[in-house]
Amino acid sequence: MIDTALRAKVIADIKELEERRRQAMLRSDVPELEELFAEELAYTHSNAEVDTRAEYIAKLDNHYYRYHELNFLDQDIRIAGQAALVTDRMTGEVMIVGQLRQLNSRTTVVWIRRDDRWQLLAFQSTPIPAS
Repeated sequence: MIDTALRAKVIADIKELEERRRQAMLRSDVPELEELFAEELAYTHSNAEVDTRAEYIAKLDNHYYRYHELNFLDQDIRIAGQAALVTDRMTGEVMIVGQLRQLNSRTTVVWIRRDDRWQLLAFQSTPIPAS
């Protein structure tokens, strides 16, 4: 169990990392994402397709995905040892192979701390059904 002050700092660090990730996705900033993503990344999209780190980065670099708007809302961050679990709602617009798609999903993000830094290990998106 970590003390309250340390927990607050870790939560603030994870919030900052999530914002860096959001901005990098909007800019298709491959070097930034390579720094943030763990080699073992599993990136599960809302259609159940799973990309590795290399696959997801290549798709961004080749403009398979072009994020026009991206919002991470209602973040809840939980710390467990050297891992952080982020759950939130992701909204926005993305162009996927020329098709505009509206995003409205619940997401789960797992960050791990190793080699003295945090890295994104897993992302899972589940679409929120239209009412």
